[in-house]
Amino acid sequence: MTTRTKLYSVNVDFDFKPEPAWRLALEEALEPFGEALVSFETDGGKGWHMEVIGQAKPNAAAVKAALKPFGKLAATIGPVPDKDWLAESRKGLAPLKMGPFFIHGEHDRGKAPGKTIPLEIDAGMAFGTGRHETTSGCVKALLKLSKTMKVKKALDVGTGTGILAFAAHHLFHVPILAGDNDKDAVRVARENAAINGLKKQIRIVTSDGYRAKAIRDGGPYDLVTANILANPLISLAPDLARNLARNGRAILSGLLKTQEKDVLAAHQAVGLELDFRIRQNDWSVLVLKRKARR
Repeated sequence: MTTRTKLYSVNVDFDFKPEPAWRLALEEALEPFGEALVSFETDGGKGWHMEVIGQAKPNAAAVKAALKPFGKLAATIGPVPDKDWLAESRKGLAPLKMGPFFIHGEHDRGKAPGKTIPLEIDAGMAFGTGRHETTSGCVKALLKLSKTMKVKKALDVGTGTGILAFAAHHLFHVPILAGDNDKDAVRVARENAAINGLKKQIRIVTSDGYRAKAIRDGGPYDLVTANILANPLISLAPDLARNLARNGRAILSGLLKTQEKDVLAAHQAVGLELDFRIRQNDWSVLVLKRKARR
């Protein structure tokens, strides 16, 4: 008999649709109280729900303090019903067609239309099912680059589920090195690589940015993808400049349109410049290259 680990959740509901920056800040404030976070609109887009799930029961006073900067928000804290909530959430994820890719969960295995590339993605405790604007925007950037660019070495920083590494492999037909600083994400990405028959083509390591020896020794890279957040992108700008090949391209996302200026400034300071950008709703993807010599 299998005994499930007892889980607890923090639930926050509000009757308005938050601005992206405010919502992102609230999600970051709640993240320490669990290992997984879900955030989605309710009431036909008029409201919003956030839920953090973890193995330790959150301290009510600490949750209240975390919510205080966001106004009059109340949280409900309690045990999660004894069921496989991850499996339940995956059932509601419809397959997604994106360029040549058919992105789906286990429940849609074998249903990919002809002439598409199926990618089975188990989100688990990692980010990246293709449904967020930043992930889909990065895939669009990969598709655009694949029409004109030759790649020998590629790196995915903050790989999450591995979805960008898998897409890059199929588009550029090269092995991909991927890293993440979260051990759960590394485990999920490796499992996804095996499920998709890419275990030998995608090497996934635990790394805080570019620090892992495999990443330091493997460069310079013709292609770097990093779908993380604006502040980590800014902090990692010097490392990216050191690891990007002379004619390489870097696809950066996880940032709002309002954060473009700061992210670009940090990279311009280390010798990189904008090649092109993709904007989807409030989110942005920046594709960078080395500054042209005058």
